Amino acid sequence: MMFGKFFKPQTHYVFDYKPRYYSERKERLKKLQEKAEIAPPIISKNNLKNEWIKKKQSSASHGTMIRLAIIITILVGIATYVFDLHRLF
Repeated sequence: MMFGKFFKPQTHYVFDYKPRYYSERKERLKKLQEKAEIAPPIISKNNLKNEWIKKKQSSASHGTMIRLAIIITILVGIATYVFDLHRLF
């Protein structure tokens, strides 16, 4: 019995390989579908209008902040120039 294990030829290991195809587009669509099933978006005239106004206000406030920063910088530069000029006399 003991010699049977040593002289017995090894059997080949058989792999159970199944090739898989990965499609990024399909995965993205599947995630979007699942998200839509969980919480369907509410589309109404008021909802779209509010979203549009909110988006417009955020971009307008960004431009206003940049403009305000430039004006403050110019005013500070003029003030330092005037005070430095006043010290010379």
